[in-house]
Amino acid sequence: MRDVPGAVALALVLASGPVLAAPAPTAAERAAPGLLSAVEGHPPAPALSLGALDGVPVTLAADDPPTIVHFFATWCAPCRTELPALADFARLSGVRVLLVDVAEPADRIRRFFAEGTAGAAPGPVLLDQNRAAARGWGVSLLPASFVVISGRLALAREGEVDWADPQTIAAIRVAAAPPQKSQPEEAQGEQTR
Repeated sequence: MRDVPGAVALALVLASGPVLAAPAPTAAERAAPGLLSAVEGHPPAPALSLGALDGVPVTLAADDPPTIVHFFATWCAPCRTELPALADFARLSGVRVLLVDVAEPADRIRRFFAEGTAGAAPGPVLLDQNRAAARGWGVSLLPASFVVISGRLALAREGEVDWADPQTIAAIRVAAAPPQKSQPEEAQGEQTR
C-alpha cells in the first residue's frame, strides 16, 4: 500500500468533482419564454388563501375575474426578467395578477421590489412561506403561471411566459369567452329555408 502517486491521483480526481460539474446555464442558454398551454379538462383551481406582503389576506374565489396566479422567488433569475413583462401585460390587458412568492422572508421581498429592477408588482404579493401553495398547485419549476377562469385552471406554463406575444392575450380571451350555444337542429333548418 505504498502507492502514493496513485493515492495522490485519486485525491486529485475526487477534489476536481465540482470543477467537472456543468456550469449554470447562461441567459442565452435558458429556455426562451413561451406561450401558455391549455390545461386539459379545466379542473378546479387548487385552493389559494395566503397573507399578502401588505398584511391583507387574499383568497382566490371561483367568481373572481380571470386571474393569473404567478409563482416566483426573488433569487430566481428567470423570475427577475419576467416580472416587468408580466407587469406591462397586466397594465395593458387589465387581467388580475396574484404574485405568490415561494418561501422567502417578507423583508427580502420588500427590498426586491423597492430596488426597482423587477419593476412594480403587478398585483398583491402573497407569501407562501412554507411552500404549501406551491405544492398544492403542483409547481416544480419557477416561474410558474396559471390562468384561472371561473375557478378553473384554463392555461398554465412552468417557465417564463412571453407576455409580449399577442397570442398570450388571445389565449386568455378565448379561454375566458363564454361558450357559444349551438342552435337546435330544427332552428338551423328553418334558418336555411
